[in-house]
Amino acid sequence: MDTERLQKIFEHYAEKYENVINSERRETAKWSAVSRFQKFWDLDSANFGEMFKTALEEAEGMVGEAAYQPVNGIAFLCRQGTDTMEEVRDAFRELFTPDGSDYALRQKKAEDFVGRINGILKETAPDKWKYHQEISAAILYLAFADPDDNYIYKEAEVKAFCEYLDVTDEIFSGDRLDLAAYYRMCDEVLNELNQQTDLLQMVGDALSEEADETDDSSVTEIDGDNHILVFDIIYCAQNYDLYENERGRKSKAALASEEEEQAKVRLERELAELERKQKTMADRLAEIAYPDIAGAAVSHKRYGSGHVSAQSGRQFSVDFGTGEKKFMLPDAFAKGFLSTEDEGLVSVCREILQLTKSGEALQCEIDLLRHQISTLG
Repeated sequence: MDTERLQKIFEHYAEKYENVINSERRETAKWSAVSRFQKFWDLDSANFGEMFKTALEEAEGMVGEAAYQPVNGIAFLCRQGTDTMEEVRDAFRELFTPDGSDYALRQKKAEDFVGRINGILKETAPDKWKYHQEISAAILYLAFADPDDNYIYKEAEVKAFCEYLDVTDEIFSGDRLDLAAYYRMCDEVLNELNQQTDLLQMVGDALSEEADETDDSSVTEIDGDNHILVFDIIYCAQNYDLYENERGRKSKAALASEEEEQAKVRLERELAELERKQKTMADRLAEIAYPDIAGAAVSHKRYGSGHVSAQSGRQFSVDFGTGEKKFMLPDAFAKGFLSTEDEGLVSVCREILQLTKSGEALQCEIDLLRHQISTLG
């Protein structure tokens, strides 16, 4: 790790700290969000979904976005019935089982949790793609429960941080995070951070103000080991331009070129994140085969009852007795043109349509980013 660059990040963090804490996002709210979680979290709550939603009410912006809402996903699953809620509760119980700080085991628990919750979601509502869980969500749940033995994680910010500091530890292997390596890197940052007495005092003062504003004294106590602060610096480094180098001696042309290059790097990181999400959706779509519906009984509001008389890929024909009509999968069932008693067929069609629409929306964002990048040279 390039500790000289890390020191520059600390300096820029301190210089811009007033903007950080007074921005619309109010970054000190991270500490309040963790404090709230610890006050409301109750694994044995009678209504697990409502408890979970309440506990993470101030943290949804840290773990989700418009197209990705894991917190809402957990609450949604818990509303599907007692059996489903108990499956979700059991998945959290396994995630939070003590592991003696064995981070390889913790990573396996996190991955198992993601797989288990997404499996329940697939069976319950496969079209609710935005409710799926990712490893970042599982790590956030762990970090909120025990910040002294965990670090919050967001992929784009962490990758940018590692790239800028020339981190040599293999934190990423393809798309897979090595949790132990990530925590080691954070520990290195923490060791350097703990020597920044002025910075720590500045943050402590800001958290005292946050505690006064929220009437929550625990805000100043929940991060005794500064793990939340380490993540805050990683997050702010990308989102508040803390990666800028010393600029005083550079010409205006050089500064303009540097700003353009930095903008290009940020856009390329955003593009890589969107392409990763697009690949995840495409992989899931590839797993779903169009169902064989030959002979299936269906109904149409205008033509009445009929049966599927022929199918060729996505296109199929329905014999309504008075004549045949052609339709396309998945739209015919996903959009309600045809109805059937086969709920599994409808669910599959809805999931295919949702994935297709989400993929198209992502492609538009990707195309726009690629155009923006191309204009930067």
